[in-house]
Amino acid sequence: MRHTIAARLIVLTILVLAAAGYAPAQDGQQTPPPELPPLEDVLEGQQEVPPYVPLNLNFRIGVVGEYVKEIMTAGGPQEQIKNPLILIDPRNGEISVYAKNFPARILADSPNGSWIVGVAASSSVEGSSGSHRRECAVSLAMDEGAISIIREFPLFCAVQVYFSPRDANVIYYSVNEPGPVNNIVRYNLKTKDESSLPAEGNRFRLYGLRPIEPRGLWIADPMSVAQYPVLSLLSLDDASQLARVEFPGASEVLASPDGDTLLAVVSSSAEASLGYYVHADHSFHQVPGLVLTRPTAKWVNRSNAVIVKESTATRDRFLWIDLETGELRELWSDYAKISFWDISPEDDALVFLIDSDADPLLCVIPIDPAQGAPNVIKLKDVSNVSWLGCLNPPRGGGWLDRLLPF
Repeated sequence: MRHTIAARLIVLTILVLAAAGYAPAQDGQQTPPPELPPLEDVLEGQQEVPPYVPLNLNFRIGVVGEYVKEIMTAGGPQEQIKNPLILIDPRNGEISVYAKNFPARILADSPNGSWIVGVAASSSVEGSSGSHRRECAVSLAMDEGAISIIREFPLFCAVQVYFSPRDANVIYYSVNEPGPVNNIVRYNLKTKDESSLPAEGNRFRLYGLRPIEPRGLWIADPMSVAQYPVLSLLSLDDASQLARVEFPGASEVLASPDGDTLLAVVSSSAEASLGYYVHADHSFHQVPGLVLTRPTAKWVNRSNAVIVKESTATRDRFLWIDLETGELRELWSDYAKISFWDISPEDDALVFLIDSDADPLLCVIPIDPAQGAPNVIKLKDVSNVSWLGCLNPPRGGGWLDRLLPF
């Protein structure tokens, strides 16, 4: 078996739900996942890895977590913690480590797979102030393997990033610094050119882009003092206000990928209902006959629907909800608690982590059962996962076969 950096850094147990006998929990019990043989045996080809059910999916799963390595020093053995960026191909279960150390909270990735933007402690970013009281927004060029600083700022700032609908090298970002000066910046990751949108106000909160005409950026209205969400649509050209929408009673608002529909979550204690606003005709709608328990919602990418993670005291489940019809379809349910989750770019798979202090379980669930069987991947020796997401592979080829340095 080929000795890969990925195999040396982590051991991943690839399970097949059907073949390995995994079944939804009954009365809180389920078949325990099998373990891989010792790493040394695997590397020498003395054991077989459990099979993986191929899936007809064209994206990559990205995971950032901690890997603890013991090193010998003059004072004895010491633990060294690294944060590798692991890439998993759901088509065949192939695993690689793109970056040996990328200790960042990832905020956004470009639709063409060329860029990842995240936030990292200044103390871990070369070229920064190195202060433990500051952080840096950084870009990772997936094709070139280069990390660059976008901006440094104090701790506890709410950084938000959205990629331009017209140029995959351009982002719009806002850093809510704890001070009076704040703006919305248009930044070119390749050329480093930047300019500010001439918007009135400060401490901006971004909700999403509207890539269709009139192109704009949904933000929390900086002039509003209401106790509920009030959103403004600012022109990407001159920051003029194109629309203003109020959501009385809503606890959360989410903009759709095309920026034309705004989902509103209305909560009362642990229960919630959903409604939405359509910018095209300025209409409000309620999703009929729907009551959810502690929901967390994400828009799907290619239809007027959302996927909701519903959490009860004993179990979590995922629901596909068609907003126009109110049709509900359960995608997954079990006696388990979910931390990170994401939807594939083509809406053909759901990816999520089952909570665990160590060796978390990564689940890949095809949304259309005809696309293949669900798979579970045990991330052995990985702990404190800080990010999981579905990434687009770059068009016209794969990422360079190189690793970023420690």
